[in-house]
Amino acid sequence: MLRILSIGLLLSAPGLAQPAKVEKNPFLGAPLFDLQEPFFKEFTRPGHWLPTLTVAMDGSVLVFRDRRDQGIIQVFRSEDGGRKWQKPVTVGKLVEIEGDTFDGGRYNDWHHNRSILGTVVVDETNGDILVFMTSMKPAEVIYRSGDHGKTWKQEKITIHPDRNGWLTCVMATCEPGITLKYGKHKGRILLPTRVFVNYFNKGNGGKHFKDHYSNALYSDDHGKTWHPSAPFPETGTGEAGLVELSDGRIYYNSRTHTRPGNKRIAWSGDGGQTWGPASESAHLPDGPPDVYGCKAGLLRLPVEGKNILIYSSPKDPRAKKRNDIMLRVSYNGSRSWPTRRLVTGGPGSYTWLAAGRKGTPSEGLLYMLSWENTLLRFNLAWIEAGKEEGTNE
Repeated sequence: MLRILSIGLLLSAPGLAQPAKVEKNPFLGAPLFDLQEPFFKEFTRPGHWLPTLTVAMDGSVLVFRDRRDQGIIQVFRSEDGGRKWQKPVTVGKLVEIEGDTFDGGRYNDWHHNRSILGTVVVDETNGDILVFMTSMKPAEVIYRSGDHGKTWKQEKITIHPDRNGWLTCVMATCEPGITLKYGKHKGRILLPTRVFVNYFNKGNGGKHFKDHYSNALYSDDHGKTWHPSAPFPETGTGEAGLVELSDGRIYYNSRTHTRPGNKRIAWSGDGGQTWGPASESAHLPDGPPDVYGCKAGLLRLPVEGKNILIYSSPKDPRAKKRNDIMLRVSYNGSRSWPTRRLVTGGPGSYTWLAAGRKGTPSEGLLYMLSWENTLLRFNLAWIEAGKEEGTNE
């Protein structure tokens, strides 16, 4: 009896990890698949607009895009889990970015001295939604909503340069940010980001991908002030995603722009401030059509006590086109990815992932937005019900 009591006291001692509560997984049940194509009625080709998405704390599904022809950012809202969509709301105007020296090069001229849509994040401590604006360097303003995306206000922020003196780019071509849930940095907002060294300075012709690198931005004051992490420990990286595991570690997954092979991986044990050594994923392809891969989707399911990750990317990294998306599942926090299912018939190229909220109409649902103008509503049960190389049926 005394021995049992002492073990119980030891487990409850402050500072020691407690056994995680295991929650029933709402993303199982009857398989669900709903492909909405085209999602945007007015569509311009990829490269001339950017989308991203998130799910508000009340379960409203939000899909963002920039209308560069009108100089604005819009959001489409659904309050029923993504079945019906309201008319778009204007988040705000695109803004000028002083000192942005991008010279055209690889990208279109919309990047020059004016923002495009940046990444988004939900501050899960207060429910605010933050939308960033950026070009090759960030605009130090955001749009903030305190009513789940119905109305928006512009707000000035501070972004500190990284240790190399560069401001971090907060493009929508990275995955949406997260709010940390565990450890001493609980409540911190963390974004996967990247640095365009020299901001593609005029005359470089966009040829220093080898110098660019991924990193992160974090805020401990609800998005007013942003600090850069140490650089990702491998250059030539960019367009990343990150998740927090139940032990508080941050898993970082980055595209590579300069070498063939799979995604580049690193871990953080201090809330995304520094990164351990980089390695190449043994499982996750980077994507076609060039050796520098393709942006992928990355998400941890919000199920307490489980580290289930979803990853989305083009099926075949050797293909000339980025069509057909493979969804992959890890049940152990990225150590293995045993389950996968192919999504055909529309989605391709870049993808973004989001998960529904408990106790709302979005509960149990997953969302994948594609740059090919499609939105997929599905669940984990649908992935598990399909064969490895299966179709949508």
